[in-house]
This record gives sequence, C-alpha cells and structure tokens, in this order.
Amino acid sequence: MRLPRRWSCEIIRGLCTSGCLIHNVLNRHRLAIFLVGEHTCLKHMPFHRFSYITLAVIKWPLALLSLVYFPSVAWALWQEILNETGALTFVFLGTMVYAALWWLSIRKWTISWLSTFEHELTHCLFAWLTGNKVGAIKVTLRGGGHVTVIGSPNWLIDVAPYFFPTGTVVLLLLSTLLPYLDIIGWQLAIGASLSYHVTSTMTNTHQGQTDLQKAGFIFCWMFLPTANVVGLGLTLAGASAGWSGISRWFSIVTQAPWNTTLFHLISGCNTSLTRLA
Repeated sequence: MRLPRRWSCEIIRGLCTSGCLIHNVLNRHRLAIFLVGEHTCLKHMPFHRFSYITLAVIKWPLALLSLVYFPSVAWALWQEILNETGALTFVFLGTMVYAALWWLSIRKWTISWLSTFEHELTHCLFAWLTGNKVGAIKVTLRGGGHVTVIGSPNWLIDVAPYFFPTGTVVLLLLSTLLPYLDIIGWQLAIGASLSYHVTSTMTNTHQGQTDLQKAGFIFCWMFLPTANVVGLGLTLAGASAGWSGISRWFSIVTQAPWNTTLFHLISGCNTSLTRLA
C-alpha cells in the first residue's frame, strides 16, 4: 500500500529534521562533550534540554519502527489474551462492566472533571520525567484543562495521555506493594481503569485536539497505535503475573512468526551498508 504523497513528504521532512539535529548536537558548542578517560561528561546542558534534543532526534525513526513492529506487538497481545484468560478473568469482567456503564451512561455526561484531571496529570508526569517543571495546571468541569510546562516541552509530553494509562499503572503498583489485599478486587479495578483509559482515549482523539496537532497527526498515526497495544499488553501481563509476566510478554513479542524475516532483512541492509562503506 502506497502512502499519500503528502504523508511521504512529511515523513522524509521529519527524518531530515532528525539528521539536522544530530549534526547540530555534534558540532555546536551548546552541548559541550568532554572525554575524560573512558567516561563522557555532559556539561552546560539542563536535563530538560537534553531530553528535548534526544526525543527530537529519535521521533521519526521511532515512528517508522512503531509501524514495522505493530504486527508483532498486536500478535503478542492476542497471545497474552488467549494464554492467560483464566488468570485475567476478573480483569476482563471489570473491563466489560465499565465499558457497558460508559456506553449506557458515562459517555453522555457533560461534566468531565475527573477524566480531564487524569489527562492533565499524565502531561505533568511526563514533563517531570523529562526534566521539566510544571508551572500551573488548570482543570475545569466542562471546558477541558491546560498544563504550563517550564523548560523544554517535547512531543512525548503532548502524546503521553493518549497511550499511557496512568490510573491503571497506579493500581498495578499498589497491587504489588499491598499484595495481601483481595486480588479479585484489584483485578476488577485494574480492568475498569483499563477500559476507562481506552474509552477516554477514543473520546479525546480527534482532529481538533491541540496535543495531537503539536506532535503532528502523521506522527501520531504512526506511533500511537503501537504504543497503545504495547501499553495494553504490558498491563495485562503485569495483572496476570506481575514483573515476570511483563518480562514474558517482551519475549512473546520477539517470537512473532514474521520477526525472523524482519531480522534477516535488517541484517541484509547492514551487510550491504558495510560493503558500501
């Protein structure tokens, strides 16, 4: 399937931008790299600036990689559902109960304070993780919300709420810290929170969404489906078997039937480039 010409131009422009950033990072004095023995020290650069440049460099290569690996992660998610149905019974039950409530009632609510708060909190979380500061957070009952980021805002902050299930991650962490509590209750809550994430992401993903406009719709189309499938797979794996389940899920991804062909293709490209060099 051929991509529209406009999309192809946008992808090529993004890759060229990544290349220019690499060139600037290596040649300009704003990033001072000092080699001391076997150690490399980065000086005169705040972490938020380093994060911004790094994310800008990997943005479009990551988008292309997400497209390539979407079949593998989707296959791994399906295998997780098939193989762990018994262990995830109450997670699926919680998911279906919330989905039914959302369809019958919640989607018609005009007050969206809680979902807006969770959305803006996810922006804040990824702002902090990338070294930025949060100057202000605004949440309204019906009019949406806004976060003021101090530092170097990046695309990961913009798209984080559209693939990262903050509520579900909090519940998973609490379930590992408080294992003596009722496991059925935890699984029901995790399932409901996961369903909430899916429905709220569906509701908030539209052409008028400023977060997606800033990151770029083409990039979001390439990156977010894979990121969401990975999030769902890791959540279900963590709910079924904890940290060992998460490790197992990554192993399942590498066992996808078409990965062997992909690895051979990559190896062939590397060999060809080596011979040309």
